[in-house]
Amino acid sequence: MKNVKKTFHYIALLMAMLVTGALTANAEIVRGNVTDDTGEPLIGATVMVVGQSGGTATDIDGNYEINVPDIKKHELKFSYVGMQPQTVKINGRKVVDVVLKTDADLLEEVVVVGYGQQKKASVVGAITQTSGEVLERAAGVHDISAALTGNLPGVVTVQSSGMPGDESAKITIRGASSWNNSDPLVLVDGIEREMSSVDVSSVKSISVLKDASATAVYGVKGANGVILITTKRGQEGRARIDVGFTATMKTVSKLPDKADSYDALLQRNYAVMHELPIMPSSWSYMTPLAIAEKYRNPANLEEAERYPNVNWRDVLFKDHAMSYNGNVSVSGGTKFVKYYAVIDFVSEGDLFKNIDNGRGYDTGFGYNRINARTNLDFSLTPTTTFKVNIAGSSGTKKSTWPNDGNSFDQGNWNNQQVWAGVYNIAPDVFLPIYSDGSFGYYPAFKSQVANSAEQLAMGGAFKTTTTTITTDFVLNQDLKFITPGLSFQGMISSAPMATQPAATWMPSTSRQTGTQ
Repeated sequence: MKNVKKTFHYIALLMAMLVTGALTANAEIVRGNVTDDTGEPLIGATVMVVGQSGGTATDIDGNYEINVPDIKKHELKFSYVGMQPQTVKINGRKVVDVVLKTDADLLEEVVVVGYGQQKKASVVGAITQTSGEVLERAAGVHDISAALTGNLPGVVTVQSSGMPGDESAKITIRGASSWNNSDPLVLVDGIEREMSSVDVSSVKSISVLKDASATAVYGVKGANGVILITTKRGQEGRARIDVGFTATMKTVSKLPDKADSYDALLQRNYAVMHELPIMPSSWSYMTPLAIAEKYRNPANLEEAERYPNVNWRDVLFKDHAMSYNGNVSVSGGTKFVKYYAVIDFVSEGDLFKNIDNGRGYDTGFGYNRINARTNLDFSLTPTTTFKVNIAGSSGTKKSTWPNDGNSFDQGNWNNQQVWAGVYNIAPDVFLPIYSDGSFGYYPAFKSQVANSAEQLAMGGAFKTTTTTITTDFVLNQDLKFITPGLSFQGMISSAPMATQPAATWMPSTSRQTGTQ
């Protein structure tokens, strides 16, 4: 039995040797030289036969030799670090020379720094960068500060409001360095601008300078970090039109759950019963079960208004709100001028319900904004470039002014009263609106909370429209004829020409009260 097995192994080995020998006999040697696009030989470039395992590498002179099973059918693949890989058909040749081209996207990757651009490999400061494509993945987010959330290490964003038009996040880089203000310096195409003046769709890249070595060029202004926003520019070629549109459904993430009138009254009865041994006077706070039952199952309209059981969350809020964002951009150019133009529209809906006040205008919250930007690059001479950047923004924010008798203070109104119904008003205090059209009300000495439904319906509508226009003019002259790498740049920019917020206020002039 052992001899049979040994004989079988010998036969298998012999067959393998015969097959290998046959393949080797049919294989032919292909030689050649591999160089870069300047004619320099590439040492250690990889050469492989497509579809075959193994391969070889070029020597110190860029030469190689490789066995090819069939030089009429097979292809050779050449690759080298920093070079674009290339696949070449042999077509029966025994000598194949190849020139590999530099992979510019890999070797020339740059990072925007305080004094221009620098190759990524040579950056020594704490700088992190992201692209506009990454920011656009945050669907439904039109504000750059909110889109940065979670995309850059060391950058912390905190969003304290979800009101339409007030969704900008506070940005802190590597923690707060001051009790007063830790906001970073924001530069748009090298000019200090508001981050909200740029749409996510028009961003090419964002660099964040985080430590002293990276922000030193900005002095004390960069003490809290610097955010450099670079907008998109046109490229030479045919006109390219891009259209984008997103629709986002928004809903509240979490609201407090409160007991209804019936359950709350029963809980108070239990508490009173535990207090009776030490405070007999608490008996006056007991609610008979027959009365408590009327809050849950009123027999008629009169009982429903006498014993209210209000879910203020359902009264004040919709199930969802819609937000829309659309943009259209055109880019292209010739050898003389390159252009990029974009127009962006944002419309944010309101989670609060629209309660009819019978006065011919809608109340609540909302925000509409339209932004436009044009970037032009003129090649005046082979070494002279003139850039023109024009940007404009017009936004209208709508809110409610609480009817609390206080003086009108533009830009500093208090909308917190509208939220009182969700957090503070008990479900059995009063109805939002009674059958006669009057709003529920309780004397101030018994209830310190106003009717939130009345605040929404009768508090008036306050609209603020802000328009901003900015312009930049940049002249860049290449002085390489003096010394390589030398250039001159002159820049003129206008301060944001913003109109004073135009306010429209439609207040309530009278009060209707209901009784309980």
